[in-house]
Amino acid sequence: MKILIITDSHGNMNKIYDIITQENPTLVIWTGDHSWDGEECSFAFPEIKFSIVRGNCDVFDRKFNDNEILDVEGVKILITHGHLYNVKQNLFTLEAVAEKYKVDAVCFGHTHIPYLNRKNGIAYFNPGALKDNRYGVLLIENKELTFNYKEIKQ
Repeated sequence: MKILIITDSHGNMNKIYDIITQENPTLVIWTGDHSWDGEECSFAFPEIKFSIVRGNCDVFDRKFNDNEILDVEGVKILITHGHLYNVKQNLFTLEAVAEKYKVDAVCFGHTHIPYLNRKNGIAYFNPGALKDNRYGVLLIENKELTFNYKEIKQ
């Protein structure tokens, strides 16, 4: 399964449509900051499933949650923006939450900095901000996770 991971879009809709069309994912994970960008895309691509959470810039969003735990082909993925866990300072709180819920992976944003690390059997992935031309792709095959950073060339 191919999953597109987008965070911190901050209204850059023209980039998003091109990425979704180019990548042709089965699922789009949207980890906040302009959650309504994700919702708008979900209407434009109704054949693709979208999982969306809100970020710190989504203060008026009452439709989406702060966190979601997805089960994708037997893989548990926590999606969150990260601001509630102070990910700009460290990942200690986020790691504790991930371990508490026994997830296999965490997809987050907020820092705008690409990040991939595995700790205690859990993968932590931040693709970097779409507003900075960055996004991620997660491939799941037989419960194996392969994360890829992608960058829009201009």
